[in-house]
Amino acid sequence: MKRYIQILLLIYVIQCPKVYGQYVLKEADAQFELFNYYKAIDLYQQAFKKKKTLYTAEKLVACYSQVHDYPQLETWSAKVLQMDTLKAESRLSYAMALQNNSKYTEAKLQYQKYGSQSKGLKSNEFDRLLKNCDSATHWLKKPEKILVRNEEKLNTVQSDWGAKPFKNLIVFSSDRAVRQGIARPFFKFDRAKLPDSKTYGWTGNSYLKIYQQDTLSGSTELFPLNTGSNYHIGPASFSADGKEVYFTITRIPDQSGSVKAKIRTINMEIYSSKMDEQYNWIKPVPFKYNKVMEYSVGDPFISKDGNTLYFVSNMPNGIGGTDLYLCRKTSGGEWDVPVNLKELNTEGNERTPALDDEGNIYFSSDGLVGMGGLDIYKAIMAQGKPLVPVNLGYPVNSPQDDFAYVPTTELTGYFSSNRPGGLGSDDIYSFRKIEIQTVKKDPDLKLAEIGKVFKLENIYYNFNQWEIRADAKAELDKVVRALKANPSVWIELASHTDSRGDDGYNKILSQKRADAALEYMVGRGIDKFRIRARGYGESRLLNKCSNAVPCSEADHQINRRTEFTVVKR
Repeated sequence: MKRYIQILLLIYVIQCPKVYGQYVLKEADAQFELFNYYKAIDLYQQAFKKKKTLYTAEKLVACYSQVHDYPQLETWSAKVLQMDTLKAESRLSYAMALQNNSKYTEAKLQYQKYGSQSKGLKSNEFDRLLKNCDSATHWLKKPEKILVRNEEKLNTVQSDWGAKPFKNLIVFSSDRAVRQGIARPFFKFDRAKLPDSKTYGWTGNSYLKIYQQDTLSGSTELFPLNTGSNYHIGPASFSADGKEVYFTITRIPDQSGSVKAKIRTINMEIYSSKMDEQYNWIKPVPFKYNKVMEYSVGDPFISKDGNTLYFVSNMPNGIGGTDLYLCRKTSGGEWDVPVNLKELNTEGNERTPALDDEGNIYFSSDGLVGMGGLDIYKAIMAQGKPLVPVNLGYPVNSPQDDFAYVPTTELTGYFSSNRPGGLGSDDIYSFRKIEIQTVKKDPDLKLAEIGKVFKLENIYYNFNQWEIRADAKAELDKVVRALKANPSVWIELASHTDSRGDDGYNKILSQKRADAALEYMVGRGIDKFRIRARGYGESRLLNKCSNAVPCSEADHQINRRTEFTVVKR
């Protein structure tokens, strides 16, 4: 995801085309300079097979780092370290790869060796590297009470991120392939004057576009916004009344066409559009502080009142790579000068700011103590200024990149991540904070709060069976009494398994157990339409105990549970 902060659309004119392509390594270097990393990886691999050099191995490390292929990054970082153990930066790269692959003990050891090798390393930065490993281990052992779900209907095998609710739609960015009429041959090569308008060389995919998915029909299509750009567009942020949208865009500026014989970096810009009386989006206008030839601005988030715009930029005089900024509207309706949020920015990169209803700010950073890559943080706003940011912990954060956190209610929202187990490179996830009340001796359950989760104790089943046992009936009878006392309440009854066994079988078994509990309560006089039985199998684990992760029986028991949630009253 960080590959999008400087969009890096490149203009490259080759003066001597005959020289081009004579040697694989030279061609690989040319592709690397153009940020066409997937092409460069293939060529460097060929070159390394022919001649195993430190230079080629280091270039492969750089490529895999940019495309976020962490297993390959670990492999090639280890090879580089074997070929030259004296380079401190090589050891740092290896340590970071280990961290991204959840190998925190090994990563900490390599960070310690890096600290002894690196003469110019600041003590506070060294402490942060070690704390990353210790904190991540702690967060994995004590996960937050949050359910995280991959929104498979929104995701593809490409990159999908930045989900925002808008009316009855979910609007997000994606670099999925777009079918537009009959396919035609397209002969734009890297040596052409302009970059390929269909394929982004960094990822090998299409460029980012803004999409919308109807929450009722499930249909997905391009968001109806005419930007005039063939390159990256998105993500989007909407005003509270839904009549104005802010988004990131990349375009080829007019003055870049006259620049020849060198590589140019095209920066990101922020544009906005308003909705007219016919509910169409009008021609977008540029943000006052765009300077496409000098720096990037992106990741816009507009406040509910429309008077404050939060964004990120690598403009001069910042603190790190990309910093968080805000602009406030003046009494005349113009944007005032950008203000650097110094309380939050680091020497690293900050991304994707967003606010909740109370005005607290969420953002991602790779410069604070975290699990790896970009982590998501929350900073409470007090008297207009943010307090010390707090890491949201696991499972919202992971050893990879986690970003674009957008709360939609007090308990729910979306974020994006390139963690393992997703459908594509970046996926959209939803989250739900859970406040579990254990049902024990209280026969008079208070079912006043929609969305509250009640965990039923002592709901056990015989191995590989789903019949309701006598000891489970007593617990289900408590729910029956509560439903009879609250005739307007509807619930979802959910059955969960641990991760052991086949995923598909666990899903089937949990559904049968949920159905059996439903039938029991129906037999006790509860209308069937008031209960929605769901078997989630192992898809909603409460801790780290997923497939192939060694866990104690007590840890697995946490995931084997029966719950009910009030969904209507």
